[in-house]
Amino acid sequence: MAIRFLMIAVFALVLSGCATTTTPNPLQGQVTDLTQRVQDQEKQISDLKYEIKELSSKPVSEAVDTVPSYVTPTAFKAEQVKSENKSANIIRVNVSGRELQKALKAAGVYEGKIDGKIGSRTRAAVVAFQKAHSLKADGVVGQKTWNELKSAAAESASAVSGDVVK
Repeated sequence: MAIRFLMIAVFALVLSGCATTTTPNPLQGQVTDLTQRVQDQEKQISDLKYEIKELSSKPVSEAVDTVPSYVTPTAFKAEQVKSENKSANIIRVNVSGRELQKALKAAGVYEGKIDGKIGSRTRAAVVAFQKAHSLKADGVVGQKTWNELKSAAAESASAVSGDVVK
């Protein structure tokens, strides 16, 4: 009986040792990593809120000069993009500035040179076209504006060549 009790005790000890030994859970590592990333993002948000509060008390011209690149608000980034690449700022479809200007000219709303440079005249022509076709007149060439512009340019080209527009 003592041997039997001893065997049961050893067996229970072995089982309890196995129960406390855990294998590493691969998901736990991911959870830990994600938790750290969330904490980092929360810190970054807090820092940005502080920077916005600081900048809101300054005149805009002074604020733009003092904003570090890592805390630049979207509005300031858009202004930087506009100065660096104006066509990227208003064209949101896969079309070049030259193609846009040709279509605007064919639609009868652009009088400037077809040079591919997107400036105030091109933007004004886009807005005029959008207004004339009951589109959102934001000066941005998105898919709706581009589709309407292609259609209008094609109709204009057909009318000039004498083709019947169907």
